[in-house]
Amino acid sequence: MSGRELWRLWRDQFDDDLAALAEAVWAANKMVKTESPDDRDRFYALKDEFILRYATSGRRVRDEPPPPWYHGTQGAVRTLYCYRVQVGERVYRLHSYLRPLEVEPNLSEDGDEMGGSSVDEWSWLPLSYEELYKMLASYAKDRWGFSAEGSI
Repeated sequence: MSGRELWRLWRDQFDDDLAALAEAVWAANKMVKTESPDDRDRFYALKDEFILRYATSGRRVRDEPPPPWYHGTQGAVRTLYCYRVQVGERVYRLHSYLRPLEVEPNLSEDGDEMGGSSVDEWSWLPLSYEELYKMLASYAKDRWGFSAEGSI
């Protein structure tokens, strides 16, 4: 099934595009943890584009040392931010190294994150990670003119 067909079927379950898109990004974000590094990089580029377009605010979570494979400036530190995307009554929290335009010092994560965090908990989901990514990549290309492959 093509990405457009998957989107159409997925979208029919939601009230609007943003609700469908946010749920797909959130679900794929939970599932991508077990994928290859290249697959994770492509998804995180797409997720960052979603954050840039829809997140209302973000807060600093923590500073992290660079990963072992990083060959950039010695001693460089990456700052992880938590972004908030409000869709109706639901609040999605997504993490990224993108620095928010507006940093909220008191943006709490407690109690607002929805759903589980284990891949095993996604057995009910009608789509695999590969299908979710195909659908999201197709949406991003068609609606935003964005290709994760070109952004890495």
